[in-house]
Amino acid sequence: MIGAKLGSWILEKSLGSGGMGTVYLARSSSANAPGSSSAKRAAIKVMAPELAVDSGFLARFQREIDILGQLDHPNIVRFHESGQQNGRPYFVMEYVPGPSYESLLIERGRLPWPEVLELAWQIAPALKHAHDRGVIHRDLKPSNLLRGEREDPGGDPTPTRLVKLTDFGIASLFASPHLTVTGGIVGTAEYLSPEQAAGKPVTRRSDLYSLGVVLYTLAAGRTPFEGEPLDLLHKHRFAQFDRPIRLLPDMPHELDEIICDLMEKDPSKRPADAAVLFRRLDRLKHKLAYQATQAGGVGAGNTSAPSAAASATRSPLNAEGPATLMSRLMRQELERERSGGPVRRFLHRPSVLVVLLGLTLGLLAWSFWPLSAETMYQRGAALMQSDNPDDWETAWDKYLTPLLDKAPETAHRAEIERWREKYEEARAARQSVRAARAAGPMSEAQWFYQEGLRLRQQGDERGAKRVWKALILAFQEVPSESAWARLAEQELDKETPKRQWSPVRRAMRRASELRQQGKEKEASEIVEALKELYRDDKEAKAMIVKE
Repeated sequence: MIGAKLGSWILEKSLGSGGMGTVYLARSSSANAPGSSSAKRAAIKVMAPELAVDSGFLARFQREIDILGQLDHPNIVRFHESGQQNGRPYFVMEYVPGPSYESLLIERGRLPWPEVLELAWQIAPALKHAHDRGVIHRDLKPSNLLRGEREDPGGDPTPTRLVKLTDFGIASLFASPHLTVTGGIVGTAEYLSPEQAAGKPVTRRSDLYSLGVVLYTLAAGRTPFEGEPLDLLHKHRFAQFDRPIRLLPDMPHELDEIICDLMEKDPSKRPADAAVLFRRLDRLKHKLAYQATQAGGVGAGNTSAPSAAASATRSPLNAEGPATLMSRLMRQELERERSGGPVRRFLHRPSVLVVLLGLTLGLLAWSFWPLSAETMYQRGAALMQSDNPDDWETAWDKYLTPLLDKAPETAHRAEIERWREKYEEARAARQSVRAARAAGPMSEAQWFYQEGLRLRQQGDERGAKRVWKALILAFQEVPSESAWARLAEQELDKETPKRQWSPVRRAMRRASELRQQGKEKEASEIVEALKELYRDDKEAKAMIVKE
């Protein structure tokens, strides 16, 4: 289509292609008119012809137009106009000549943390602008962040880079109906939030998680999690990552904390919204700018931490040497001591400091002094009497397990073993509830894979293998389902696992206890329920009758 005319625009070259179409660099045809000083340029997204006949894709393309039309922010690519030519919809948006951050990452390996901080500081207000208008981006990643430049009014030879957020192709409107398949996962696996990975609804905080992954990736030079798409979905939901500061020791602790807070698994533990995030980033920038002015003699009017640090680096002749800087800092500290109040002057006396140091060391030694076996038992026992299962977990992990390691022949062994059963049952129940809540709608291949697991659990090994073999033949070449075909192949290679009958035995033991208490009706109900659950399982039915 190079050279073609769309409305008042002439296409000059292709800038890239995506799932919905191609983006072209275009110039305004009015630029050729007499008296025109320069060509006005723009980026034009043209829908792929094979998708333009599909009503679903047309609706999605129109939704991107509607979303961009609502947004007007310096850090979001601006929308100009839209139209249709020869049955192909298109829309015109601001052209950003700078590279994407994905290109910068490939070129440079990783970005210095001041640049990462600057990017976050600019994108947080852009997200707030979008979220305030009911728009969630849902696909934040380095390739959707473009770097441009803006003129610096002060004549700075290294002007601040203006970051632009683009590609709202899969963004969602809070009030709009979903145009994707129910339960489907939309986005890029490396940057998905845990709730997106679980197929749950997205929120503003989903974008904040993805932004945290972007910042981590740009600073560290790699994503926090790596693997196949299915593995990545699992890792975003359950795995832990190395803190950025472990990979980048020179990163400020505050920036490390911000990135880790953004990447909390629980959305409620992330910043409340993009405005809260921006305030934290802004405070950090001002703090770093102040430190730069104090250390490097930079003018106090500069409020940009990276710019201040860069200015100090560019002016080595004006910077203080290490000896001069240390001398000035020591004079300031002595002056603060002399000018402090009576309490502060008292606390600075050597004898007082020695006493305080001794008390501190004593408290530390006391806190780390090992507990006696009886103390561990008493504390664990008190927690096990609670009605809160969280207290049982604390009791077992903090006191009872160490007690059994320290004194395996303790006189309280029998009672501790009863508590172990109580704790493990509660933990199993909680895990079951979490798994049930996290489970979303299954794909076809996933359903048949789990059907094979159910047949194996019932002792029908032949039926399980029959289902898995059919699953492999049917879906191994379907990209969205091939992961389940691989899992089915792994199950076929496994030996038949032994059945775990302990829950059934516990239920039968409970029925026996009820009979001994004269509660025949309640006992019979448990036995009949087990028979109903295992009516097609000969091995289980035989065990229930035997019990």
